[in-house]
Amino acid sequence: MKDLKEPIIYYNGKFLKESEVSLSPYNRGLHFGDGVFESLRVYSGRVFRLESHIKRLFKGLDVLGLENKADVPVIEEAVKGLIFENSLTEAALKIIAFREECPGLDPVPGSKACFLMLPGSFDFKRKKYCEKGISAAIVSIRRNNTSPHAFIKSLNFLENILGRREAHERGFDEAVFLNNHEMVTEGSISNIFIIKDSVLFTPPAAAGILKGITRDVVFEIAETLGIKCCEEYFKTDYMLTADEAFMTNSLMEIMPLREIEGHQLGDTCPGSKTADFMRIYREKVDQEVLGFL
Repeated sequence: MKDLKEPIIYYNGKFLKESEVSLSPYNRGLHFGDGVFESLRVYSGRVFRLESHIKRLFKGLDVLGLENKADVPVIEEAVKGLIFENSLTEAALKIIAFREECPGLDPVPGSKACFLMLPGSFDFKRKKYCEKGISAAIVSIRRNNTSPHAFIKSLNFLENILGRREAHERGFDEAVFLNNHEMVTEGSISNIFIIKDSVLFTPPAAAGILKGITRDVVFEIAETLGIKCCEEYFKTDYMLTADEAFMTNSLMEIMPLREIEGHQLGDTCPGSKTADFMRIYREKVDQEVLGFL
């Protein structure tokens, strides 16, 4: 991101200086987490799988019963405009959508979605660290796989933050959540994959996970590699017997999972198949975003 004294923010159809953005003290995102968000990766001034991110955002608004006056092309143009206004090249970008302000617990019928977009710097140091392999802890918080909250990227993100803090306090990089049936679900900011006997496994959506954009790309790569991919329930013990494992999100891409609860996975990190997924993911980025063949 260009070194600006003051970033440009997008808010409800306008590009404003950061100091010009004013949110109401009755903001329902602040009071109740009544909204959703998306975190995007900007590569050379373009976003990978932008349409997929926007569609997932809109699905979250539908779950919240929020009237959405925007469509995909409108948000796409706003994202492109924000990238231009901030002269972004390699960066992160966040889209936040929340219910318009109204006092009281119950929202006003027909309340509309407000959109806020923020530019951010990309953490290359963390990316390089993650590429070498991360560690994960099984945390004490349990996912409620019957709650709609588990399936949207809600502004009510406290459960993820607390789980991540628990993992960090124990000396691990990432958290792994189990659900109420002790089945593996996801990380605090990531989806989970394990490779066992040359088959790729990942928890199904019904376990209580947010279906990640990068998760979908991994399915595509598995097909390219001729690797069978199974969405199945599994417990911690089964995960610990994996030959390889990795975690995914849109910013850090594919992160090899080196160890879980101090138990090392595989002989090398990244494993050979994980390395293939990492390589082909970047090839997809080059093809779709940068236009390289």
